[in-house]
Amino acid sequence: MKPKREVSSNLGRTQHGRADKLYREIKKQIGPTRRCPFYNGSKYPQFKKNEHDRLNPKYLNPNVPLEQYDFALDKMSGSWKLQAYCKVCYKAYRDARIQRAREMWVNKSGKPMSETQIRKWFTKTIGPEMRCSVCKKLKAPDHFPISRSMEKGLHNECYDCMSAKGTSVREQAWLSGGDWSSWKAAIQKMRLESTVVCAGWPRAQAAGICLISVAGKYMHADHKVPLRAGGINDARNFQPLCRKCNIKKSDQIDPRLRPSQIKNLVNKEYIRFIKDSDSSESIERKLKAALFARINNLYVSGKYLEAIRKKKKEVNGQWSPEHAFQKGTEWVKRGGKRITEN
Repeated sequence: MKPKREVSSNLGRTQHGRADKLYREIKKQIGPTRRCPFYNGSKYPQFKKNEHDRLNPKYLNPNVPLEQYDFALDKMSGSWKLQAYCKVCYKAYRDARIQRAREMWVNKSGKPMSETQIRKWFTKTIGPEMRCSVCKKLKAPDHFPISRSMEKGLHNECYDCMSAKGTSVREQAWLSGGDWSSWKAAIQKMRLESTVVCAGWPRAQAAGICLISVAGKYMHADHKVPLRAGGINDARNFQPLCRKCNIKKSDQIDPRLRPSQIKNLVNKEYIRFIKDSDSSESIERKLKAALFARINNLYVSGKYLEAIRKKKKEVNGQWSPEHAFQKGTEWVKRGGKRITEN
């Protein structure tokens, strides 16, 4: 069933780790500059025709350098192309869209609409189902998280697909290393399996509570070396654990790992803290302290936000560096208690 009306798609911007190469390729096709067409619509009256020259006076039309544009994935061709507006104008446009969307989710009394009210509005105004932008399946509104920054009130991705991505603010704020795309691929593959065998956690197995195997969509994606101990967000550090085992494991390093194996599963900054003669418990304490020291030093030196932005570009992330910075800062101010208490 098709929605009753068209709604806006992704509000976010896309940066790319291969930006320099892409810029060179596009320059060969269209030259070093391009005109920014912002803004010729009528939906946002605060913007006038050729608003670009006011917002980005440093680079006036039509000679706007290509480096002033971010990238967007062309769904038709599957290739990366320049976004329609330059970075400055796109941010203004995006902020206007978000503000307009948020103004929708207020009752006549002036109070914010509840999640139930937003989902009822969606069903009545748009339709009983929405297509997930990742799995492409049509699902009921209660399968999607609420997003008050979206004109339809729901996030583009369903709960299952968001879970499959396997990334959270911890990976972002703690600057986790590794190949993030391989981690996501490992989780997505696991979610599609009808039966997945649990890797097992010794204490849960000894207590006889390990579920042994369950459907992939119910299996937890665990880091052998936890992120709180500097573990990488990489398929090499991935293992499936059932709910019972994962609860027991928490943020502990798998004691079955040898020091040499742990070295391959942590950020390179932390390898020097691992000694071949140390126990897994001792290594865990050292790594958790090293992670806190690294993030704290970046925060104190004023380089923390810059490091998060660099990480976002490196992994081609679509998340807010400012939000990750805020969460990481809160954690630092608490003294990294959650990391060092185990």
